[in-house]
Amino acid sequence: MMNSGFSVKEELSENAAGSAEPDAFAYFVDPAELVQLVQGWPEGMRLLLCMDAAGLCEFVVFHNDEESVVFDRVADILDRPVGSFAVSPEVEGHPTRRLLFSEENALLKAIQDSKTLEETAADYLINYSFAREEGLDFDELMRPRFDFDEGQGLRVTTDKIFPLGSRNGRKRRKLRAGPPEGYVPSAEVTSGECYYLSLEMWLTGGRMRIASDPDQPLPMVPTLVRDIAFRDDFASVYIPRDTLASDWRPKDNMVIDIPAELFPAGFSDSCQRREVKVAVMPRGIFVEFGAAIDVPEQPEPELLDPATLTPQAAAPRKSLWKSLHIPLIAVAGLGVTGLFSTIIAQTTGNDPAPRVTATPAVFESVAQMQP
Repeated sequence: MMNSGFSVKEELSENAAGSAEPDAFAYFVDPAELVQLVQGWPEGMRLLLCMDAAGLCEFVVFHNDEESVVFDRVADILDRPVGSFAVSPEVEGHPTRRLLFSEENALLKAIQDSKTLEETAADYLINYSFAREEGLDFDELMRPRFDFDEGQGLRVTTDKIFPLGSRNGRKRRKLRAGPPEGYVPSAEVTSGECYYLSLEMWLTGGRMRIASDPDQPLPMVPTLVRDIAFRDDFASVYIPRDTLASDWRPKDNMVIDIPAELFPAGFSDSCQRREVKVAVMPRGIFVEFGAAIDVPEQPEPELLDPATLTPQAAAPRKSLWKSLHIPLIAVAGLGVTGLFSTIIAQTTGNDPAPRVTATPAVFESVAQMQP
């Protein structure tokens, strides 16, 4: 625990030393922690908390130089003589109340939640400095007495922090023998086949679906389940065993839908897709939530801008004449050739008897054709 650094000048009576543990104490806050708990805490100022079993919890500010009078002030607040209340941390000559870790954290949280401590300490320091400069007895004349009914926030009931009572009256909690709650010995485990699967869970149509793969077609119609139960830390969910057939096997597949409104607020919003471990056991189906699966966003197809499109040139149409001129030329050639053949044949047939002097037929035909 922290060392407050106080020295006590009062001597405790023999009756106080031999009495039972006090039911009131003063908790001195470590200055180093105080600076972190209260933003803007004035330098040189201290804080203590006075608590008793009747429900009193009062925040008391004081200056470092008031060590000699602070215990008298605590005695006035607790309405007990010096030595009849304990202190924490340990102060030489005073009974000590050692706080549990949870109790000390509760006190520090109460200090952090207070909204007026910094302002109260700053006002106290101004009055204290003025009294010292003027040579006044601050403890008698200028020590402020706060009206706690006006919402100063310096007095709360002890029960809001933790109940204070005699340590002698506390009973130690008996340690539970055997396995912790939620576990059963192996000898008590009921016989029956258990199956463990790695599946996925995702949000679809207002339901949390548990199946193998959202990217594949469903192998069956989903089974809608409403009778579920969550573990206290919401890390897994229980589904009744009769959701599946009694002879169900992993080869039979599994598609289970749970309405999203049955999950804790915000769970379905942050659970687009995640891994789950499913244990199918004789006493139920247990689904343990795993890590979220990052699904890359599919890029939207780019739309073509009509302004950027280049019109294609229309293919030139072939004219009818260009399509037919080659066959016509061929036909015309055949016609001319036939005409010449006919003329030659007729000329040859009308010739008189051959002359003694042989003349080439070609030249004769040409000579007869001349006018």
